[in-house]
Amino acid sequence: MRNLFYAVAAAILGTLAVANAASGDQSPQDQTFVNAAARGGKFEVELGKLAQQNAASAEVKQFGAEMVTDHTRLNTELGSVATASGLTVPTDLSPQQTTKYKRLSKLSGKKFDVPYMDLMVTAHTDDLAAFQKEEAATQNQKLKKAVASAILVVKQHLSMAKSDSTKLNRAAIESRL
Repeated sequence: MRNLFYAVAAAILGTLAVANAASGDQSPQDQTFVNAAARGGKFEVELGKLAQQNAASAEVKQFGAEMVTDHTRLNTELGSVATASGLTVPTDLSPQQTTKYKRLSKLSGKKFDVPYMDLMVTAHTDDLAAFQKEEAATQNQKLKKAVASAILVVKQHLSMAKSDSTKLNRAAIESRL
């Protein structure tokens, strides 16, 4: 009877070890990153749609369109990798993002352009830091590859956002003179 108990216990422990090995690509840090990245991507898509509707500047409208296209693609790619790795992908915005969205949605024209582009600089600066941290830390090779690919896009967006923001802020200052 005692041998049967040890055999069953060994089988259960063996099954748990295999299950843990299979889910070894999951980590709390990866889940935290996926939560932030998925929400951030959705936020940038929603704000991009808003920019296409509310912006005065053709450059800001174009930037918004690129955010919709690129972040929709990145969200899909990251979501697929995350889900395949057993991670949960949120589909909602955070309360802070919802508040920022509501605030920007009340603006239009030139009053929209500068705050939107300033927010895009801040968001993409934060995104880049988070993606670089995750790339260095994750043990999940598929997630690491998806993150590395996304970093190139985020860098491009940050460069565009900085350029557009600088132009808009310079124009705003000059119009006050």
